[in-house]
Parts: sequence; C-alpha cells; structure tokens
Amino acid sequence: MHAARVALEIPAEHLHPMHRFVCESPAVDRETILERDAGGEMTTLLLHVAGDRQRYERTIDEVARVEEWTTTVAEEGFYVYVRTRLRARERRYREALDRDAVLVVPPVELRSDRTVRQTMVGPGDALSAAIEALPGGVDVEVLRTGTYDRSRGVRVSDRQREALAAAWDAGYYEIPREGDIEAVAGALDCATSTASDLLRRAERRVVAAALDERS
Repeated sequence: MHAARVALEIPAEHLHPMHRFVCESPAVDRETILERDAGGEMTTLLLHVAGDRQRYERTIDEVARVEEWTTTVAEEGFYVYVRTRLRARERRYREALDRDAVLVVPPVELRSDRTVRQTMVGPGDALSAAIEALPGGVDVEVLRTGTYDRSRGVRVSDRQREALAAAWDAGYYEIPREGDIEAVAGALDCATSTASDLLRRAERRVVAAALDERS
C-alpha cells in the first residue's frame, strides 16, 4: 500500500472563502478537516480551527454556499460542523481525488500559505492519476512517499523523550524560561553537552514533523 503526503497550492483566485479568510486574516492560523462526508453538491465537514472563534463565525455566516454551521469550544481553538454546497471547481477537485482505489486520509490541513496538506493512500499508479486529474493551476509538492503508517508522527528515542520531559518539568520551555540546560542535565544525570545534544535532536524531529519534512 503506497502513501503520499502532498501539499496542494491553490491559486488565490480559486480559494474557498473560508480558506481565503485563513490566508488573509491574522485571526486564524489554520483550519483542519477532521472528517468529511461528501455526496452530490453537498459536503458535510467536521473542522478544527486554531484562531479567533467569534471572527471566524462572523465570516462563515456570510458565505452564501454554507447551508448550516455550528461551533464548539475545544481545548485549543474550536470545532466547526458545517454543511456546504460545492462550487464547480471544488466538485472537480473532489472528483479527481475521490476515485476508486484512492483514499484521502484525514486530517487535511488548510494553511495560511494557500496550501492544502493531505495524505493519500492507494496503488502508486492510482495516486499519480489522481494528482494529474486535479484542476489546472494547482501546484503539487510531494512532501514524502512510502508505505502508510498511521502511527507516523514525531518519533524520538526513549532517551530523547526523557530529555524533553525533563526540560518541560524544569521549566525550560516556559516563557520566560524558568530552567536552564544545567537543570535538564541534572535531572538526566548527564553532562550538559549530552543534555543539549539530546534536546536538539528531539527538537529537530518535532520541528520536522510540524513542517511536514522528513525527520
């Protein structure tokens, strides 16, 4: 089973109004599709949004094609349940990806750089055909390929995880910082250079995962 993590850059003139809001407004950082049920001209979405809930609500309420929506507070950000009618271009986008043998595995991230980042699973030739069938003007960057692994994410060694936990407990990541590398080394019972190396290696993996790069 093949998998591809891709970033689709949507032309500015073809952005959905809510994705445009994510791109243009400092009130929202990211919109993530957690679940999707599409049929005909309607699609039902469960989203997680990181940002200002009230400004998002005022904006979505003005989108003519949105038939129904409601929001719920989350621990970080908020959830959105929405039913919306698709535009012709969005239907072509869905038809390209919703084909036999291809699955788009959530979450799907709509980012402020006009990209949609998603994981696609299926036979290699079917994945290639789906990407080639996308509407014109969509730039595709393949971030990584390989076999599908649901557990894939931030992978650190046990010792690196121990270092991260020690740094967290010591206040190393507080703002302003409350603990220094010496405190981390003391908790790990190792030299400060060793503690620093463990943290830098673990942090590199965390950052790589956040940027969708290879770690």
